Amino acid sequence: MKPKGFILTTLLLTLSLPFYLGCGANAEDEGKPEVKTQAVGPVAADFTLKNLDGEDVKLSDFKGKVIILDFWATWCPPCVKEIPHFNELAGEYADSGLVMLGISLDRGGVDVIKDFMETKTPIEYTVLMGDQKTGGIYQQYLPRNMRGGIPFTFVINREGVIRDHYVGYRPKEVFVDAIKPLL
Repeated sequence: MKPKGFILTTLLLTLSLPFYLGCGANAEDEGKPEVKTQAVGPVAADFTLKNLDGEDVKLSDFKGKVIILDFWATWCPPCVKEIPHFNELAGEYADSGLVMLGISLDRGGVDVIKDFMETKTPIEYTVLMGDQKTGGIYQQYLPRNMRGGIPFTFVINREGVIRDHYVGYRPKEVFVDAIKPLL
C-alpha cells in the first residue's frame, strides 16, 4: 500500500501536467503571437501593411482566396529569381482564386521598390511594405533551423490556414503543385 502523501503528489502531478506541457504561458513565449491551429496547419496571423500607394491592405481582405505570401527583398538574388514565376502564377491562376502578395523587407522604403520594378524586374502582383513585427510573426511559423533567411514563402488556403512554407528559392512547379489542390 502506497502512503497518502505519495498518492496525493502523484495525483497533483498528473492533473498539472497539461499546464506544464503548453497550456500555460512561460517567459520564453511572452510577446509572441498566439498561434491558432487547425488540423492541417496554423491559422495565418492577420496583419495590416501599406501597399506601394500608401493604402492599408489586410491579409484578412483575401479570406476565401488561396494566397501565396512571399517575404523578399530587392537585394536578394534568390528572391528576385522567383519574381517571374510569381508574376506567371498571379496571371495564370487569378481567375481560379489565387492571390499573390509580396512583402518587401527592404529598408529603403517605397522608392527603392518602385525603382526596382521600373528598371530591373517588373512585379505584376500586390507588393506590401513589410515591417519587423510582421516578418517576426511569420518567422515563428518556420522551423527554428529555417529562420532568418529570405525569401520565405507561405501557401495559405481559403480558410486562412498555412498549408506549406518554403525558405529559399523554389521553381514555379513547386508552387503550382502546392496551390492546385487548394484552388
